[in-house]
Amino acid sequence: MRQLLYLVRQNLRRRPFRAWLMIGGIVLACATLFPAAILSKGIQDTLQTSRERMGADIVAVPAQSREEALAALISGEPTTFYMPSSLEAQVRQIPGVKRTCAQVYLRSLDAACCVVQVTLIGYDPERDFTIAPWVLQKTGERQRNNQIIVGAKVISAVVGTPAKAIGQRLIFMGKPFTVASILEPTGLGADYTVFLTMETAYRLVRESPLYPVPIRQDQVSTILVQVEEGTDPAAVAEDIERNVPEVKALTSGRLTRFFSLRLQGLADALLLAGGIFGFLAAGLVGSLFALSVRQRMRELGLFRAMGAGRGVVFRLIILEAACIAGIGGAIGVLIGACATYFSKDLITGMIGNVYVWPGNRDFLAIVLLIMAASLITGILGGLYPALRISRLEPYEAIRRGE
Repeated sequence: MRQLLYLVRQNLRRRPFRAWLMIGGIVLACATLFPAAILSKGIQDTLQTSRERMGADIVAVPAQSREEALAALISGEPTTFYMPSSLEAQVRQIPGVKRTCAQVYLRSLDAACCVVQVTLIGYDPERDFTIAPWVLQKTGERQRNNQIIVGAKVISAVVGTPAKAIGQRLIFMGKPFTVASILEPTGLGADYTVFLTMETAYRLVRESPLYPVPIRQDQVSTILVQVEEGTDPAAVAEDIERNVPEVKALTSGRLTRFFSLRLQGLADALLLAGGIFGFLAAGLVGSLFALSVRQRMRELGLFRAMGAGRGVVFRLIILEAACIAGIGGAIGVLIGACATYFSKDLITGMIGNVYVWPGNRDFLAIVLLIMAASLITGILGGLYPALRISRLEPYEAIRRGE
């Protein structure tokens, strides 16, 4: 093997332009496929995590404020929308509805943690089945009026390390609050939200004369619905909209699809480009290897005449192809990884702050997958020339080479 590697190295040094041309084709394919694979994996993880942690099967929002509600639910955009709280009783009567709870959305006037406004959500710790169970599990007690639960992305802007944020005092709408816990990332607007008790939310509005939107005690923003086991949430959502026309009912699957379409479009474009480049790279490697073998036919024939068997010649060509593919794959993955890393903020801004990036284990798996694909591409490109030259007799190869 050492001798074969030496021969490969010598041949690559003799024809550097051709070698780097083949390497460049593989680099282009891998550098495009890597961010596409990262985005695709992140989409899958984001959708799964969002469905698991959303807590509600259906979210009913004011019919006239559907777009504002989507912006708040999906990307955490600070906005306000309200409807009569009496609608919750009507929703609860729909067949298939197991239980409901309401939330009220506020827009902070000032916050010591942030340079922009954040969404404040008031919920009832006694009736809520989305945030309250999580708080009980984490802290062992229900949230108090002077405490807040902070979204994962909000707290990262405060101290960076969630463990240091517990117990910290933050100011919202002129009132101090103690951070009781940090929500796990969901990939939805909850990551950019601060949760407080509903009693505190109404009190903040009453005691803040500068708050732009007056909110009455009998108004809420969303009605969260949990359906009976075995019941189709989409069918229940249709019944809610039909029987309570004042609301629009959004299922958890429908919510996640809104931003998955934006994500998937970008990932599909990169995957298509990477696939095209990969196909072209395989063709380029195959063509250049066929040309290289044809020009080296006399040399390889003499190599055979000196005692090298068919398998040695075959392995020599395949090893050379694998080396070229390995170098190209490593450079391509490095370029793709760097481009992805330095474009994280840009990509997050384009998507709308809802994307959850894959973890280190997934990152490593994608690196290995792209490298494997690169090696396969190179080996396939060198397979036909290797088979062709290894089948020729030494004399015939020398004669053709002349």
